[in-house]
This record gives sequence, structure tokens and C-alpha cells, in this order.
Amino acid sequence: MFIAFLAAFLIYLAIDAALSAAALYHLRQYTMPDWQAARLIVPIYLALATLFALLALYELWNIPFADFGTSFDLRQFLPPAR
Repeated sequence: MFIAFLAAFLIYLAIDAALSAAALYHLRQYTMPDWQAARLIVPIYLALATLFALLALYELWNIPFADFGTSFDLRQFLPPAR
């Protein structure tokens, strides 16, 4: 189960990195020459994106995957046998 979640997480990170790179490229490419905020936005965006990716990875590691084997067992909701 952990491998499936890790694979999905890595796919998510790859898509996020591609979209972030496209957004930052277009921000740098199509900014007005005298607009100085673009130089400030790029490092702030990269810092926040890295922070959120690390927080997501930390939370992925805190999922109790060992408990998933019993959490989906529907027999636990049956009435007790007589």
C-alpha cells in the first residue's frame, strides 16, 4: 500500500514541478522590464513550494499503513455470532 501511495505522490510532485516551471518561466519571460516584483516572487514561490512538498512528504510518512489491513475489514461491523 505504501508503494502505491509513494508512486502517486511522486507523480503528483512531477506534475507540480512541471506546472511550477511553466508558471515561473512565463512570469520571467513576459514580465514588464521595469517591474521588479518578478525577482521577489520567484524565490518566495520556490520556497513555499518546497516547504509544502516537504510537509506533504512528512505527512505521507505519518500515515499508519500497517493499520490498513484491518481498517477495511467489513466483518468487524457484523453483529456477534450467537
